[in-house]
Amino acid sequence: MAYFQYLSEVNTDCLISSFKHILEEVGLNISQEFSSHAQVFAEGINSKQSYQSKVNVLISWNDKSKNECSIEVRSNEPYKKGTSCEKIADELLTLIPPKQSRNSQEP
Repeated sequence: MAYFQYLSEVNTDCLISSFKHILEEVGLNISQEFSSHAQVFAEGINSKQSYQSKVNVLISWNDKSKNECSIEVRSNEPYKKGTSCEKIADELLTLIPPKQSRNSQEP
């Protein structure tokens, strides 16, 4: 299973309103059943390959007091280069930048 995870920051209390348009922009469908202000679950199916790959994205609070959320991207594809999972993870890294570590801000 392909899997990517990183931390990001958000300036609002509602994750679904913060990320809904971004997830839709990369071609994912948000599950209203499993999403709320505290977590967002989205999925997409890539039928362009010889088999259908299903990519799931879960955005949830890692530490709400620090406005820190976790972005998880996973799929049923093997863990290798060029997967739909990797493509979506790369797109999200551009649209939802990772949180800067404190060490990288110091001279």
